[in-house]
Amino acid sequence: MKRRALLTALAIGVTLAACSFQNKNEREAERITRAVMDNNLKPVTGDLASGVAITRVKVAEWSDELGSQGKLLSVKEHPADCPAGWHCFDVRFQKRDYVERMRYDENGKVVNWNFHMAQQPLR
Repeated sequence: MKRRALLTALAIGVTLAACSFQNKNEREAERITRAVMDNNLKPVTGDLASGVAITRVKVAEWSDELGSQGKLLSVKEHPADCPAGWHCFDVRFQKRDYVERMRYDENGKVVNWNFHMAQQPLR
């Protein structure tokens, strides 16, 4: 029984350590990316500013595109060359790399999020 508890504690520690390498913005961008891939924005609705209207058709289109890229591997913020007020991310999938941008309002809610395929593979 002690061994099971030790293994459980170790698994929880590893999980928490893995999450700690992402900053707040990276975690938010990853949550939105996963929600879009799942074609379901409900898990992140509370993170979006009121008045941000995204149609189910648009989410389905985004889901088709991102879902076809394979497993989401990483989301890393890169502030260099990012416009003022925006947060930019390198997003790696199994098949292709993407660039995402996200902007918050004064209350810390997401008012804009977009993505496009990276011109060249990310390093």
